Amino acid sequence: MSKNAVDACIAVAHRRRQPLMLIPSRRQVEAAAQGGGYVEGWNTETFAAYVRRHDPEGLILLCRDHGGPYQNPRERAERLSGEAAMISAMASFREDVQQGFDLLHIDTSMDLDGVADVQVAIDRAVELYGECAEAAAQAGRSPMYEIGFEDQGRDTNDPFEFRDQLDAMLAALARHGLPRPTFVVAQTATKVVETDNVGAFSAAPSAVTYTVSALAGLTADRGIALKAHNCDYLTGAEVRALSGAGVDALNVAPEFGVVETRAFLRLLDRLGLTAQRDAFLAEAYASGLWRKWMAPDTAATDTDRAVIAGHYVYGSATFAEIKEVAAKAAIREGIDVDTYLRDAVAEAIERYAAALPHPVPSPLAVAGN
Repeated sequence: MSKNAVDACIAVAHRRRQPLMLIPSRRQVEAAAQGGGYVEGWNTETFAAYVRRHDPEGLILLCRDHGGPYQNPRERAERLSGEAAMISAMASFREDVQQGFDLLHIDTSMDLDGVADVQVAIDRAVELYGECAEAAAQAGRSPMYEIGFEDQGRDTNDPFEFRDQLDAMLAALARHGLPRPTFVVAQTATKVVETDNVGAFSAAPSAVTYTVSALAGLTADRGIALKAHNCDYLTGAEVRALSGAGVDALNVAPEFGVVETRAFLRLLDRLGLTAQRDAFLAEAYASGLWRKWMAPDTAATDTDRAVIAGHYVYGSATFAEIKEVAAKAAIREGIDVDTYLRDAVAEAIERYAAALPHPVPSPLAVAGN
């Protein structure tokens, strides 16, 4: 969600000698021909080059998170047809392949006005999978693949229904001579709303763990690793429980954006920059990008909403001016702003990485959404 988040991830990976995945969505980092993303002005090429330049030992895996039709907001805003959205999604994937991304998450769960029908999602995923495999072969690359069938919810998948969906997908891939995915995403009762994990896992971990174990068994029997999404705001014990139930990898994203925003606000308070603090919060609130994270019956204040959306405006001119003022004031206190923020994010990443019982091959994925 920011250069500091990327730098923090690299720092933790090198400190722990633990591979970690950076997983930008199409909103965050996108092909230059499709407008790039909101993070640091990076496009796919410049993002990949930055990470590789700062990760000489190759501990960071570059991964596309939520690649697929309607995952770029422009595709919905322009009311693209399903066919046009698929062409747009494939153009994005093709650039990922060219830049040597290690993993492609093919997510076809979205449609123009909501969630895609499961069979439509499977058909689209197989089509994109085949085109990605062809593009990779032409480029002499062999990325891993991640698949999923539906948008994240508060509960687990029904194991029998999940088995049928997974087998249908695997059969379709086999008919087209395509390789099996490395990861499949299942519903693991982890769901982020505002700054909490409100999935059923947090409320009843023992009951959910039983079902997650069943899902993990299904994927393991088919030679595929299970990945959990929306794992923000979990405790170390909860992360260990998911891993113990057979979850092979987990995604964390908005929590780290909130961590960085809160750290920046603390620094502005420490430096007495009240006007800059208020301007940052106003900019974040005005973005409206907190809306998708809010509970229907939310009691969140305007400040709470602004904190949730803070990382979305790091690339704005207003934020750049605020940060410049803060940087000059911080120097007088012997503080480097980016080091201060990066350390805060690294501490949060470390909490998750430390909870995983074995550093390889259970990677933590950082910075999606």
